[in-house]
Amino acid sequence: MTTLITGVDIWHHLIQWAIPIAIIAALVQVVDQIISKTKLVGPFTAGGGWCSFQAWAIYFLGGGVLLGSAASGDSPIVNGGLSALVGYAIGIIASIAIFEMGGKLGKLGFWAMPVTLVVLVTVVIFLMIAPWPFAYVPALFVGAGVYFCIFSYMGDKFPEGGTKWGNYIAAAVGELVYCVIGLLAGLLTIQVSGAIGKLWA
Repeated sequence: MTTLITGVDIWHHLIQWAIPIAIIAALVQVVDQIISKTKLVGPFTAGGGWCSFQAWAIYFLGGGVLLGSAASGDSPIVNGGLSALVGYAIGIIASIAIFEMGGKLGKLGFWAMPVTLVVLVTVVIFLMIAPWPFAYVPALFVGAGVYFCIFSYMGDKFPEGGTKWGNYIAAAVGELVYCVIGLLAGLLTIQVSGAIGKLWA
């Protein structure tokens, strides 16, 4: 259902949501441009703001909250974001397992990766019935997708002389750093917009 926003509500929504989100987006980009020049983010030498922005979206898709579990009775503001971070980490681990298992099954040729995915995706899907903070499976898939993207499209961006496991770690650290930035942007959005909403009321 859509709601027609008219009159004073336009300014209310503009001030409470649109402008703060635009400013936070700019801050995310500033942080990205600063840290992309460091060794902290591994292959993200050209910037990883894109990784932060999709993590920001995952924060809201997970309920727009940061820590805890809805089932635990915690207040909404302390649910979800930590689950997203854990999901990203598990997605990275699953991706490495896929790389390694796919390599071991190389003799299967075309079928090496499909067989690997049947085995490992079956396992990770069961995390949906796991306790908090392991059950946020969509974050796991997004985290894995980002990790695959790093190796598929940013392979020439790793530090020179890196080993296979060194590259695995560098990619994981870089992804998780940008993930945290995105999740913090989500938290900041909720806090700032909530504060503005109280002032407006």
